[in-house]
Amino acid sequence: MNWYPGHIEKAKREIRKLLKLVNTVLEVRDARAPFATSAHDVTFSGKRRIILLNKVDIADEETTKKWVEFFRKNGETVVTTHKEEPRSALLKKLSLDRLARVLVLGVPNTGKSTVINKLKGKRASAVGAEPGVTKGIQWFSLENGVRVLDTPGILYKEIFDKGLAARLLLVGSLPVNKIDDPEIFEISYEIYRKKAGVEEDFQTFFENLGKKRGLLRKGGTVDFEKTVQLFFFEVAVGKHGRISFEDPEEIETLLKRDG
Repeated sequence: MNWYPGHIEKAKREIRKLLKLVNTVLEVRDARAPFATSAHDVTFSGKRRIILLNKVDIADEETTKKWVEFFRKNGETVVTTHKEEPRSALLKKLSLDRLARVLVLGVPNTGKSTVINKLKGKRASAVGAEPGVTKGIQWFSLENGVRVLDTPGILYKEIFDKGLAARLLLVGSLPVNKIDDPEIFEISYEIYRKKAGVEEDFQTFFENLGKKRGLLRKGGTVDFEKTVQLFFFEVAVGKHGRISFEDPEEIETLLKRDG
């Protein structure tokens, strides 16, 4: 199952070019699904990697703590953030060396553009393109000399199972209108139902939600398509509470089963 077919390989080639220009990778992930939103297909050998768990303000707090412990136990550098966190606090957490050249990347809707804009701040200065590097690549410099690529690595991925697609849908990284398999909506809802403690089955939940929101067709029947789209949009932006859709134990069990 591919998402944005035709763009995946092109994006990977672009990322490989950009990685040659940096010594540090800031990988932005959604704190609600840190495995699903990881850069599965990219190799960072020789680069310092910082995993930035974003959107912790709409993730389950205890689950986020488990993920931080999990990554640190596995030797990873991991920090957390959210859109309201002050720039100074984020920079302090990242502890970027003045010689760092940083590429920020992540799958769509993890908030990488917001992170880049926050890093830029009002005082960051553009330093322009460098001779002999990819045309159009622009850097900006932070106060302490850290340099960051102005153009983020746009990372698309191959979706290798329906469970992964379902979790990407829940965090908004996989657009609703890109899904042509109805089963993914059902799997996504089951994940949400379990994590949110909802008892209603798929059909009943969306029937009730459609009626409550007035999303009806002529004749008074629920417009399922509009209801489903609205629901998953609201879940993605955190309107249904602080919920995480993965925890380390589940992912470790999944990997052992598939490995």
